[in-house]
Amino acid sequence: MKILFALALFFCLNAVAFSQDKTTVLKTDFKGQVSEGSIEKLIEEIQAGKSVRVGWQLDFDKDGIPDVEHWIDANFISILNGHVFNQIDAIHRQVPKKDIPQVELVNSTMMWMGIIGTNGKLIHRYILENFDDVEDEKILVMLEKQAEIKETMVATIWVVY
Repeated sequence: MKILFALALFFCLNAVAFSQDKTTVLKTDFKGQVSEGSIEKLIEEIQAGKSVRVGWQLDFDKDGIPDVEHWIDANFISILNGHVFNQIDAIHRQVPKKDIPQVELVNSTMMWMGIIGTNGKLIHRYILENFDDVEDEKILVMLEKQAEIKETMVATIWVVY
């Protein structure tokens, strides 16, 4: 009898733990075109109060195959003209080493942040602090170039739960 009770409890707890289904509601390709789902459904789910995770794939060698994929919980979502945008919180700079494979931190205080949209655009930049005292003009120009806002097309995956 205790075994039956334990099994019933186990199955009930698992049912509760996995009751929050994660559903992919939208995918875009490297050109920003919807390849699965719909933006309208994503907007409906957001407006209904669902939580969102967004993943994006980068294709460094432009062969159409993702080289690295990142995921983050969407914390600051904007809906504008039928598209969804999520501001990505600043993170410490990291570098993917595809051949090892390993993702490594860069030994600096440099941070990275971006905004990703259902239009496939990742608008991003590095955040640099305390480089006002750099006297070497070449280094200063390089640092300022890294701090410029850039636009990269990425494939995206939008999941609600």
